[in-house]
Amino acid sequence: MRPRVLLALVYCGAAFGGAFLFMRLAAPELPALVVAFGRVSIASLLLAPVVGRERLAGIVRGWRDYIVPGIFMAAAPFALFAFAERSITAGLGSIINATTPLWTALILAAAMRNAPTAKRVAAIVVGFGGVGIIVGFEGITLSEGALLGVIAATAGAASYGVALIWIRMRMTPRSPLELAHGQLLVASVLLLPFAVLSAGDVAPSTESVIAIVGIAVFPTAIAWPILFWLNKTVGPMATSTVTFLNPVFGVLWGAMFLAETVSPTFLAGSLLVFVSLALIFDLRLPLAVWPRGREAVPERVAADD
Repeated sequence: MRPRVLLALVYCGAAFGGAFLFMRLAAPELPALVVAFGRVSIASLLLAPVVGRERLAGIVRGWRDYIVPGIFMAAAPFALFAFAERSITAGLGSIINATTPLWTALILAAAMRNAPTAKRVAAIVVGFGGVGIIVGFEGITLSEGALLGVIAATAGAASYGVALIWIRMRMTPRSPLELAHGQLLVASVLLLPFAVLSAGDVAPSTESVIAIVGIAVFPTAIAWPILFWLNKTVGPMATSTVTFLNPVFGVLWGAMFLAETVSPTFLAGSLLVFVSLALIFDLRLPLAVWPRGREAVPERVAADD
């Protein structure tokens, strides 16, 4: 794995793991559609100066191309997960989010008429098991009325798979920055009327505002261009496995900033997650006798997708 791919994967995992903490702060107080709109609109504004006028004009001219990914990568999953966080635990949310590679593999198999290899199926199972161990049994308890939250989160996880495959198959020529900004713009327009209707007379607290800004900056405005570069480089199947890292960093951030207790099973679960990623990316230990001129792994992974 090239260092850039590894750094991109780690940053996205760390940022998306922090997103669950931000959502837990904002979701109980604000309507889900308000949280989702705040996230995409603020992130879109932050990316605008970086995108520049020329690329922005191109996005506006081709706005129809961004409707499908804007819905399935941003508007729908952000709203669905924000809604789910109101009734399910962060642990259960992490587990359901970690089903994204499973949905991606199934959708990719249907779209390409090519079943995933046994190695990739094994990697998904191992990674999913690692997430379950990290979260622990207390993370999968259901509160009263949480069924809708489970359904919403599952739909959100599947939605990410649809978007990653659509982008890889139909929007590869566009730059990661254009992909990120175009989808956020479309999602902002789509969510605006629903956010206004659902807001009512809600007065957000300072904590909620900070949480929304945080989720707009780190796991969206910064992480999204990186994520789409990763999708372009290694393909949707490998990219979707970043969700296995989310709970790893979610637990670490909780311990660092919220004084949460780290379970003794954290290391065991994290090890399984890293084994899963090693299987997906076909990682091997660097040896002195490694054949020279070997092709980089990411290109082979991308070809499989």
